[in-house]
Amino acid sequence: MSKLTRSVWAEVSLDAIAYNVRQFRDFLGPHCELMAVVKANAYGHGALETAYTMIANGTNWLAVALPEEAVRLRRGGITAPILVLGAVGADELDICVAADLGVTVFEPHIARLLSQAAVAQQKSAKVHIKVDTGMGRLGLLPKDFGNLVELVRGLPGLEIHGVFTHFAQADQEDLIYTRWQWERFQAVRDDLRARGISIPYVHAANTAATLFFPESHLDLVRVGLGIYGMYPDARRPLHLKPALSLKTKVAFVKRVPAGSAVSYDSTYVTEKETSLAVLPIGYADGLSRGLSNRGQVLIKGTLCPMVGNITMDHTLVDVGDLPASIGDEVILLGTDGTHEIHAHHWAKILGTINYEITSMLSSRIERVYR
Repeated sequence: MSKLTRSVWAEVSLDAIAYNVRQFRDFLGPHCELMAVVKANAYGHGALETAYTMIANGTNWLAVALPEEAVRLRRGGITAPILVLGAVGADELDICVAADLGVTVFEPHIARLLSQAAVAQQKSAKVHIKVDTGMGRLGLLPKDFGNLVELVRGLPGLEIHGVFTHFAQADQEDLIYTRWQWERFQAVRDDLRARGISIPYVHAANTAATLFFPESHLDLVRVGLGIYGMYPDARRPLHLKPALSLKTKVAFVKRVPAGSAVSYDSTYVTEKETSLAVLPIGYADGLSRGLSNRGQVLIKGTLCPMVGNITMDHTLVDVGDLPASIGDEVILLGTDGTHEIHAHHWAKILGTINYEITSMLSSRIERVYR
């Protein structure tokens, strides 16, 4: 049986990802390592396929949110260090040890269970202890940090490979809160030094802090959205290339008279005779209904509005008098001539962030690597 190929696809430029990695590599200098964050299927770009390109162009580490994400990378042949940033459950510790994954630890119970798993496998488990300096999410408070470090140091089979925190507002132009977090993290580092404890990797910077708060680079930085050519805000301290384009083909075109209602709830009514193009992509593919009557696409280099409510599997576009035909390529995200539509454009419409846009693209959309 021949392969079924759906006419909706995301083109991922491995050249763009390679370029972006090199841009960050040059920006950081020789003494700071680069950790590429490939959680959530590399923010929708495809974790395994992009990971090889990242490593080949200077990435030292990979980071994921879940052990299962890391295991897929290992099974795909990735041997680079991988850190699991998220909370790891008791039933996931054995596989973390077996797959040689870095495990984020922030409470004693999991530390003890991880020690038992490592001893049982006669291996050493690499631990990164997380401190909450102001994110309010995972991590223990600074006042409890030193005691957990001492506990982990005394447990067999565990190696403290890193200590880290996460900034909550590093994408803001006003870095007051980020500097406050930084000072709290510095106090933790001072406490470790006072105890005579040396940690191989101390890290704090996400993409935003990497770009806008260089003193936080330390031993390594964790870059996510920037690797894929997206920025935390409108500032552009580095030139990056968007790595993902989203495309489809026109499924149907019909001429309709003025006063024609379009899609569910009839939220759009044509003001004059026009042509409607039906696209075979909808919210089940990750195209938010919030773009209904607000988003645009590119057909033959022309911006055309999405009209009516986006449905599960289809989106309608008013192409006016443009000679659109079945099978014409449609660019939802990407560039055509002088026009471009990128994730940050949709994010502005939806009141969200650019990397939510790419992360929402579902598995129904084939990724094509170029």
